Amino acid sequence: MATDSGSAGRSDDRPDDEFTDFLSLLNEFKSTGCTLLVVGDARRELFTRASASLFGNPETLRYRLLAVTDASSRSVERRLPSPGDSPFALARTTKIANYEVTPRSVADAVPRSEEFDDIPETRVTDAELGGLRSALVSGVEEFAHRASGLRPAELRVGVDSVGTLLDHHGEAVVRECCRAVGRRVRDNDGMAHYVLRDAYDSDRVRALEREADAVIEIRAADPAADGRDAEQRWHVPDRGTTTNWVRL
Repeated sequence: MATDSGSAGRSDDRPDDEFTDFLSLLNEFKSTGCTLLVVGDARRELFTRASASLFGNPETLRYRLLAVTDASSRSVERRLPSPGDSPFALARTTKIANYEVTPRSVADAVPRSEEFDDIPETRVTDAELGGLRSALVSGVEEFAHRASGLRPAELRVGVDSVGTLLDHHGEAVVRECCRAVGRRVRDNDGMAHYVLRDAYDSDRVRALEREADAVIEIRAADPAADGRDAEQRWHVPDRGTTTNWVRL
């Protein structure tokens, strides 16, 4: 998954024309904005890895907004640029929305490693999902104002995880939240991704996939077989497209 380079890796048995079409689709998503649903029956660390990739290269200017419902502090920090690796001030380019309504142990509360202290954090205490939706929309608008207009793919928004939101609010409410946030992200030619740690063929994935431009399915792999421990494939229902499995 390489959303800054324009390449998602290649499988040797993929026909040249099909692979070229897929790369064109990725570039279209980056140019016009998109929402992505990241799913799969896989260990949590792989979702953190996928999310970090979707947030983009730390050396490239990106405005990152991460909403946390049940992710650990370590997971949060691993998907955001380290201040030492990024030439951009994280205090101006990164925000965290901490949805405090859902249960989370003290050990897993959203971060404060010293090097991440400067990242602004909004604590959302509204029991209704509208509070989180407002925090995300406001964060997007703040970044757009700060950048005096965002370039395509400059805005990156992530929610980890919508599974917890589904547990608390149900499918209809979560679909509406994803739709509203996705609309605002696309208005700014950005990329949003929602993490849902369910199997691709599950009912909850079916319920949310209509709110996404593509579904990214991830799974563990045997590194002894081909040197990679995780794989991904993309499903784009509107185009009738499913990629081969490639390296995550």
